[in-house]
Amino acid sequence: MEVAREELQNILKSIRGRRVEKAELDALVQKALDETKAKADGVPIPNTTWEYLLRTEVLSLAATEGQALQDPTSLATYYASLSLLLDLTLTFSEYGACEPSAPLSTCQDLLETQTISSCSHIFSWIQSRDGPLTKDLVPQKGKALVILRTLNELLRRLSKMGERNTEFCGRILIFLSQAFPLGERSGVNLRGEYGPPWDGPVAKPVKPKEEEGEDKNKMTVDESPEALEEAKKEDFYYTFWSLQQPFARPNVFADPAALPAFKESVNKVLPFIKEATAKERAMMGNKSASGNGNNLAQPAQTVVSAGSKRKRDATEGVEESSSLKSYFFAKFLTSPDLLDLEIADTHFRRQFLFQLLTILQHLLTHTKAAKQAASKAGSKPLHIAEFTLEPTDAQWVQETQLKCIEELKQTAPNGRLFADSVASVLEREKSWVRWKNEQCMPFDKEPWSEEIVVDIGDDEAGEDEGEGKVTKKVGFEDATRKKRAEMMADPDEWEHKFGTAPLTEIWEMGYRDLTDLQRPFQPGGVKDFAKKIKMEDARINLRRQQLEKVAQQRARALAQAQQKAETETKDVKMSDATSEPTATTTTPTPPVIVQPVPTTPTPNTLHPSLPLKPGSSPVPVQAASPSPAPAPAAVAQVQVQPPVRSTPPPAAPIQHTNLPPDSIIARHEESKHRWSWIALRTARDRYLQHFGKIGSGDIVQLEVEIEKEKREREAEAAAAMKVDSAAQNGNGNDHEDHGVSGSLEVNGSGTARIETIAQADGDAKMEG
Repeated sequence: MEVAREELQNILKSIRGRRVEKAELDALVQKALDETKAKADGVPIPNTTWEYLLRTEVLSLAATEGQALQDPTSLATYYASLSLLLDLTLTFSEYGACEPSAPLSTCQDLLETQTISSCSHIFSWIQSRDGPLTKDLVPQKGKALVILRTLNELLRRLSKMGERNTEFCGRILIFLSQAFPLGERSGVNLRGEYGPPWDGPVAKPVKPKEEEGEDKNKMTVDESPEALEEAKKEDFYYTFWSLQQPFARPNVFADPAALPAFKESVNKVLPFIKEATAKERAMMGNKSASGNGNNLAQPAQTVVSAGSKRKRDATEGVEESSSLKSYFFAKFLTSPDLLDLEIADTHFRRQFLFQLLTILQHLLTHTKAAKQAASKAGSKPLHIAEFTLEPTDAQWVQETQLKCIEELKQTAPNGRLFADSVASVLEREKSWVRWKNEQCMPFDKEPWSEEIVVDIGDDEAGEDEGEGKVTKKVGFEDATRKKRAEMMADPDEWEHKFGTAPLTEIWEMGYRDLTDLQRPFQPGGVKDFAKKIKMEDARINLRRQQLEKVAQQRARALAQAQQKAETETKDVKMSDATSEPTATTTTPTPPVIVQPVPTTPTPNTLHPSLPLKPGSSPVPVQAASPSPAPAPAAVAQVQVQPPVRSTPPPAAPIQHTNLPPDSIIARHEESKHRWSWIALRTARDRYLQHFGKIGSGDIVQLEVEIEKEKREREAEAAAAMKVDSAAQNGNGNDHEDHGVSGSLEVNGSGTARIETIAQADGDAKMEG
């Protein structure tokens, strides 16, 4: 032990008064362990030795806390030295020189000797070292039990300090929830044991008979109002504190007389609580009114006005912050002289109402319906009294709950917020009680998974199995990988350019916005469509010229290749003739050229001159001659001819092929047919008489016929105008009469002439 103490002192001297990093501390501990082992002739130092020495150093430093608290400058040095010693203890445990629970056991002894402020700094060190401290933590044994004992004892100390350490308690609970699984039963009161029993006043003490007789004589002699008031206060005192017994031990309700007595006591106490709350609200209203210089002598029971309420609400935050700093009590004080002051305290009334709500919620678990539901769920309630709450009693419990909640809302400051918090706590408590009664069944769910069938190869299946399929359990990411890849892929191009087929058709017809629907659509005259058809024909001719040029180039290249092949064959034949006269050669066969079958659109069934409607598929036209069309493909047969030694076979002539089908030409042809179809529909009402003259939908010829008819109408109109002018200016001249009669012979009667002029004018306007 002396060797170990000497090495430990050397470490403390080297690190005292400065900050040490983890790497340096590890090196110092490793060096101390090696030197100790060397000085002890290879005999290892027991773990208890190092643990005893380290704990002694920690507790020796903890004894100086009182002096450090008196000087703020030395307090920071004290906390730094304490954290360094705890780090040293943790490092020795990591190297196996101490038990794994040695740092936690040291903290347990340390927290029992320190003040609450120092305990906060020590717990901060525990939080910062949670990884090494909770490493390999096994619930319900080892250092897990040390952590539970240490922190639960600290929580008991903090619970006696009121609301000043609520944040500290929350830090401890968060640490425990992170160190232990959520469904861990180590921190659960599985046996349902209650806390310590209530040791305060329960019932009025029984006086001896002699004193009782004296009291009766006094009451008969003097029954003054003061004596009656004192007796009333004494009765209320014992009634109020008697409620703490069922609060601490709910199993007293197994006695049939306990519940009626409890109801009677609650009905007596609640009016006093309500009266104290009303007095407090009235006094707060009076203070707000007195601040404005109003009536200073208002009675305590004055109703608070709306304006004073608003002013009180505005100052609630300041009052709450100041009250939290001054609020503290360790235990209920049961002196009879203090009960009025305690009830006047807001926090005391809230504590009592919270206790009452808790026991009322416990009573509702003893109704007949609640017990049947628990038995169906297979739960096993713990420490539930053997009694059943009757329906009338259950109704009283629910009504009392509403009264308590309403009273909490009326309590200032922030009454509604406090009442909502209490309701949330009670709802969570109900869930935890049900979980405990169901024997703490695990409630965490496994991650989502799915079984899929996958293919395996020889390397996975083995030599005997070969290729096959197996069922594999995969997670959500693997199961949805293929589906997510399909969803992320680029969608196919939409077949309709403008969203839908009707919209695309309307756009192509010329509509652009809603205003186009307000007036009739004017697609244009036959001349416009003829112009568009001529443009399509020009584009088709240009494309055909390009294809013919490419075809000629390919034909020339093919002819050159054939000529070159024949030259090579001739050379081979000549060489074979000199070596083997009987050798045979094969002549090359010219390539077979496939001519495509031309297709023309099927004539319209309504009228032979109407072309095919855009979007319909063309049908091949039957040939006029009975000769069958050439086959789509032909197989070349190789002919073996005897060798000709004198002259080589003539070269095959170059055959010109027809152009193959082209998508660009097909698109222009489709546009041409569409314009022709629209032009025929436009001209059908006015120029139907010309449809028999134009052949198979020839719009250009239709334009010629329309122009011809127009010129004829214009000539007739001009002749008619000459006749009219001559008739108006006639003076009986024979020459003029002859002209008029001649014009009448040409044009017919006057009525026919007028109709011809009117028709010509109308056609001219429509054509314009």
